Parts: sequence; C-alpha cells; structure tokens
Amino acid sequence: MAKTVGEVLLDVLADHGVQYIFGLPGDSVDPILDPLRRDRRIQFVQVRHEETGAFMASAYAKKTGKLGVCLGTAGPGAIHLLNGLYDAKLDHAPVLALTGQVNLANIGTDYFQEVDLLNLFADVALYNYQVTEPAQIGVLAGMACRTALAKGGVAHLSFPFEVPAMHVKGTVPEYSVVGKHGAFVPIPAVLKEAVDRINAAEKPVILAGRGMRESRDALLALAQKAQIPIANTLPAKGVIPDTHPLALGGLGLLGAKPAHVAMEQCDLCLLLGTSYPYMEFLPDKAAILQLDWEASQIGKRHRVDVGLIGAATPTLEALAAALRPVSERPWLAKLQHEREEFLIRQADLAARANREAAGIHPQWVADRLSRLVDPDANIAIDVGNSLVWMARNFLIQNQGWLVSAWLGSMGFGLPAAMAAKLAEPHKQSVAVVGDGGFTMLMGDFVTAVKYDLDMTVIVFNNHRLGMIKFEQEVHGMPEFGTHLTNPDFAQYAEICGGRGFHVTDRNEVEDAIREALASPMPTVVDIATDPNEKPLPPRITRGQAFGYAEALFKETFGG
Repeated sequence: MAKTVGEVLLDVLADHGVQYIFGLPGDSVDPILDPLRRDRRIQFVQVRHEETGAFMASAYAKKTGKLGVCLGTAGPGAIHLLNGLYDAKLDHAPVLALTGQVNLANIGTDYFQEVDLLNLFADVALYNYQVTEPAQIGVLAGMACRTALAKGGVAHLSFPFEVPAMHVKGTVPEYSVVGKHGAFVPIPAVLKEAVDRINAAEKPVILAGRGMRESRDALLALAQKAQIPIANTLPAKGVIPDTHPLALGGLGLLGAKPAHVAMEQCDLCLLLGTSYPYMEFLPDKAAILQLDWEASQIGKRHRVDVGLIGAATPTLEALAAALRPVSERPWLAKLQHEREEFLIRQADLAARANREAAGIHPQWVADRLSRLVDPDANIAIDVGNSLVWMARNFLIQNQGWLVSAWLGSMGFGLPAAMAAKLAEPHKQSVAVVGDGGFTMLMGDFVTAVKYDLDMTVIVFNNHRLGMIKFEQEVHGMPEFGTHLTNPDFAQYAEICGGRGFHVTDRNEVEDAIREALASPMPTVVDIATDPNEKPLPPRITRGQAFGYAEALFKETFGG
C-alpha cells in the first residue's frame, strides 16, 4: 500500500538523522502524530508550551549540529513556536518547524484558528512552504532539511489538516541527504597575505567565536605556534578552557578585563568564526583579519583587512603550517599576568562579598558550581544577571555551554538543559537561571519529570528582574516594575515529582548543589541571592556612573 504524506515526511526526517520531535498534539497536526505514534525511529517529546519545544529544538541543534525539529498546531500553536525559532535563526542553528493548518477548503475564509502561516514565518524561515499535494512531500521535505542544515537556520513546512493522511501515488520523488559545507580553504594568495600579517604582528590577538567550537585543536595549534592570546565571544565560552595559558576570557559587557586590555593594545585582531556585533569593543586602529565559511559574513559589521572564506579546521591548519614559530612574546607575558591577577581578584571578591552580603553572593555561587560539576557537563544559561555571573565566574573546562546569544531571550535555560540531556544522556545537564527566566517556562519542569531527565536547575533567586533594574538605573531612571513575587521553587519541584532544595544559608550552598547533581531525578536548587549585587561591566563609562548616581538619588528622595 502506498505511504501517506506523513509517513514519507518521517522517512525524510529519519534519513536526515532526526531522533526527536518537540511539540504539542493538536487538531491540525494529529494526522502527523498518528504515523509518528507507530514510528520507532523518532521519539515525540511532549512539552507543555510550544515555545519550550522550539527552544529545545534550537538548543538540540546548537549542541549536536543535527537538525532540531519542533511541531505546533494551526493558529496559536504555530505562533507559540516563533520565539524559539528566532533564537535558532539568530544563532544559526538548523531547525525545522512543522505546523498544522486548517482544511484546504477553509483556507482564506477566516476559519477558526486560521492564520496566514507562510506570511507569519516569512522572516524567521530560510525555507517556507505549505504542502498541498502528496507528490510534493519527498522534494519539499528534503529541501527543508537540506536548507536548514546547509545554511544554518530555520525551515518551515505547513500542512493543511487532510494532507498528511493523503497517500503518495506512484514512486516517491527522490531526495538527497547532504552534510554541511565541505572542507574548503581560502585561495593561496589570501592565505599568504594572512600569514604575512600574522608573522609581522607584534601584538596579535584572536577573538574566537562559536564557529571555532569544533576546531579547538586547530585553533590552539595556531595560537601556540605564534604565541597569540585568545579572547572569546559569549556563545564561544569554552572554546578553550578558561584556565588555558592563552585564554583571556570573554569580550563585551559580560566579559573580562584582560580581553578588553588586549583589544585596546593589539596591532592585529583575528576574528575567527564570529560576526561580532559590538564594534565599540573591537580595536580602532589594529588590522583585522576575519575567517568565516560564509562569504556574506566577512566585513558584515566592521572593516576587514583580510577576509578568509573557508572551513574553520582546514583553514587554521593551513595557516599554522605556514606560520613562523614564535618562542615568546613579551606582550603575551604581560597579558597572562593580567589574567592571573584578574582570576584571583574575582575569586577573592566573590568570597569576601559572600561573607559580607545581605544574601548569598551570586558570583560565589557560579564559582562554586564550576568546581562541583563534571568537567564534561552541559551547562544551559538563561538570560539576565545569571548569565553575567556565569560568564565571568564560572571557570569552564570542557563543559558544554548553551546560551540564547543573539536573541537573548529569557526562558531559554530550562528547555536547553532538557534538550542537552536528551542529546547526551550520560552527561550531567545543568540549567542556570534567574527567577524571572525560570518562571517564564517553569511549567515545563514537569516535562523533565515525565521523561525522567536527571538534570539540575540552579535558580539565582533575588526576587528581581535584576538586569533590567540595573539597566534602568544606568540610564538615570529609578527602578520600576522589576520586583517579583515568587513561589518556593523547591516546593514546586517536589509537587511536580522532582526534588527541591531551598537554600538561604551560604554554608548550605555547596552541599545542596552536590546532592542535586547526584540526584536521579530532576532537581531544583532555589538559592536566595543578594538582590543588591550589580552586574558591573568590565569598563564603566562616566555616563553610566552619572546615570546610576542619578537613579539612586531619585529612588532615595523621589522624583
């Protein structure tokens, strides 16, 4: 008997390595779920909110490089997917969104739950089609998977209600399964120019982006041969260990002072695997060399003197092979000393403040967590102050690092940690969240319970939207609308069927984290952190200082 459209769709997904579909059942997608119910190749993971499903698909794709798939019914279900899909789009994660639609006969009649999904998804999706004929499915599904994987972004297929149950007559059109871009390198003339500039530089520095994640060995081989220090972008934290002799730490508002010093003093900046957007942190006068596998990213945001278009690992290997070895750089030694002092100062400040603060010091919690988790654990961090503390005070080794980088969406942490646990079930998975980010999608903690995901959620609970509070004050505005009324998150975890720890004593933090990490069930550690701790940037401008003083005056005296 001929296969249905839904069955062929699952064949295409399975051939592209899809193992999970994250979503919610619903009227218009039930004809897709019925063949999925019988399929043994792909597991359906039922979430409680479609936004969670889209975040899980995005995080799964970021973690594995494989295609993440999410599903939502017509109308509200499809709409709920959008935030997670924009996270995938902006972080170049390959994700396929499957949505239902009303019956073919009712499209265009303002029918119940009818939304123009193709227009709705037009901005977020690289590939965006509605399947209306059974003969289309093999080609359209193959193109959707191929586009998402090859270009690093979102594809969308919409299915009117009756279409997935239709039978595909005759032979299913063939489709191709392809991998990512090949191992191509820049042309020899451009490679030579890059090598000449690196050899001539006295104060070179590397800014490594997320594109270097799969090229650590090649990156380190190049940097060690030429004795070049390495700063990292936020999503690239962990590209090399924070304790490596060449590591400078992160660049940007959430970064470390040594990385900023290097950018201010360098004469050559190598942008590797990043289209870094914050031009104010890049050098003004130094030459810039940029490596990216996509030509459109070269010089996209800033002046570039040499553009290298190529795959990361073979290009780095080609550069390293041609570079003149450097035995020592006085400038590097100064930066290494600066980095050592910075790390000692950060740890001392966090420990001292933890003894003196009104609540538990969040920097100290991040520092302790980095000493307690497994060296290969997966860490998913939500957006807000929790991300500041983790970026600066979590000394990463070989842990996985998952963030909503370019969208910067609260609510990402819990879904990402669940996705990481499904992707690598043998590794610890930890979500580090603020109380604001956790409450956005905390209903899906029961999803972790349902699927027996032994993961840990660390909640920095200061009863504030702390980052927003600080941003208001820096702009001279009194704090407004940022106070939060929270439940007992530990009790909530227990009610859901997990385990919970409510920590208000700094002396109990480490034991609670140890027990949570060893727990065989989903566990929440609700830590009462100091609400007055401020996420100060590495460099404070005069305008920020005046704005903050003005806000404190208004908060104290009114006005």
